[in-house]
Amino acid sequence: MSRNVPIVLGILLIVGLTIVEASMSDRFQGSNVTAERFSELLNHVPMKIGDWVGEDMKVEDEVRQTAGAIGYVSRTYRNVKSGETVRLWLIVGHARDICRHTPNVCYVSSGFKVRAENNSLQSIDVNGLPPAEFWTNTFLKEDTAGRQLVRVFWAWYEPESDGVVEWKAPKNPRWEFGNARALFKMYFTDEMRNPNETTDRSPCLRFAQDFLPIVDKALSQFELDKVSNGGTAAAAQTPDEAT
Repeated sequence: MSRNVPIVLGILLIVGLTIVEASMSDRFQGSNVTAERFSELLNHVPMKIGDWVGEDMKVEDEVRQTAGAIGYVSRTYRNVKSGETVRLWLIVGHARDICRHTPNVCYVSSGFKVRAENNSLQSIDVNGLPPAEFWTNTFLKEDTAGRQLVRVFWAWYEPESDGVVEWKAPKNPRWEFGNARALFKMYFTDEMRNPNETTDRSPCLRFAQDFLPIVDKALSQFELDKVSNGGTAAAAQTPDEAT
C-alpha cells in the first residue's frame, strides 16, 4: 500500500497544477472575445450623464502602454449643479496586463504615498444592478508644486456570456480573472478638500449612482452583439440622451 503513496501524490499534484493552469489561462473564461473588440464599446460611453458633463483628458502613449490599455476613456466629469468633479479612468485589455497596475502601484510610482495600510472595500448599490464592489484608498503627494490629496475607487469587470455586467474587487485579481482575453478596469477619483473626509462623503459615490447604469449598458454583451451585427450601440447617442 505504501508503495502506491508516491503515485497517488503524483496524481494529486498533476490534478492540482492542471486546475491552477486552467484558472490562469484562457480556459473556462466567460467570453473568448478579444479586448480589441470590447474596446469598441468604450466609444459609446456618453459625455453627458444627468448633471455630469465630461471633458476628455489626454493620455500619453507610455501611460496607456504601462496600464495595458488597448482601449480607454480618460475623462473628467463635472456636476453643473454642485460643481463637484470626478475623474474617470476606464480601460480594457488582456487580464495579464490589466490586473497588474492598481493605484497602490501606479500612484506610488508617481510620487504619492498611500495613507491607509489596507484598502477598504466599498459596495455601491444601484437599483436594478448587481452590487458593485470597489476597493478604495486615499493618496497624498506633497512637493514643490503643492499638496495633492485624492481618493480612488477601483474595480474590474470580466465580460461574461450571460451579458450581466458585474464590477468586482477581488483580493487577488490575477487568480480571479486568470488569463482572460478581455478585462475592464475602472477608477473613480476625486480631489479631497478635507483630509478627514470619510468615504461616504466622496462625490465619486454620487457620480457612480448616475454613471453605473449607463456604463453597464454600454459595456454589456448585448451591445457588443449589436456592434458585431453592424448595428450601433445604444450609448452611441447625443449627449442629452443619457440624462
